[in-house]
Amino acid sequence: MNDYIFINNLKVDCIIGILPYERENTQPLMISIELECDLKKAGYSGDLDDSINYAELANRVREYTVQRKARLVEELGVELCDLILEEFRPKKVCITLNKPLAVENCDGVGIKITKVLE
Repeated sequence: MNDYIFINNLKVDCIIGILPYERENTQPLMISIELECDLKKAGYSGDLDDSINYAELANRVREYTVQRKARLVEELGVELCDLILEEFRPKKVCITLNKPLAVENCDGVGIKITKVLE
């Protein structure tokens, strides 16, 4: 059985993109994260130390994204996966980055990247 921790649509106002106006003005980036991890121990102990603190995860992702000012969502997605695997140690991470204002007449465009702890 697989257990998951998730964060859906964490809104981060940041510099992201390659166009001149995207390099000067922040825009919303919606970040969804799914971590595969064993939650059995935390389920029995009731101890947050036996799990992954999703508030700390959200803060770390937000902080990194704002400071990074990435040009491509692809590069940010790969970097966030690596950061989460290294710092939070889930078995697997899946990141979805959605730029809701990038293309007219749609809910957003973006990428989805999955990486496994090696």
